[in-house]
Amino acid sequence: MPNVRLIFALALLTATSASLVAANPGEAILLNRDRVHGCTLSLADAGKALLIEASGLIPGESYRFTLTNGDMTPVDFAGYADGDGNFIQYYVPFRFNRAGGLVQVRVSAANCTLDVAAPWTRSVPVIN
Repeated sequence: MPNVRLIFALALLTATSASLVAANPGEAILLNRDRVHGCTLSLADAGKALLIEASGLIPGESYRFTLTNGDMTPVDFAGYADGDGNFIQYYVPFRFNRAGGLVQVRVSAANCTLDVAAPWTRSVPVIN
């Protein structure tokens, strides 16, 4: 069985490097958004990756990030909001032997807990 944490780390690195070049967050297509107590969590399609953005947190505030994609082991880590109370994360939705699934994201901070979800479908590469 493949190491799910390693696959996520590779997907995250690939998404971060590829999507920062290929997709401007202003051009991403919004898939879902949650707002609570002035905090916002959005999930957007940024091409080959999903763009996860949170805002309205307290600058430097700690948060807990949890991402699930089907029956894989959840990705769960703690982080800190930037000096403006925001953070951005990219995720490449991929599952071996799966044509699609549902990505669910939860961000918990002192003043808010936010949840978003969106389905994804593996695209077939087109060679021109």
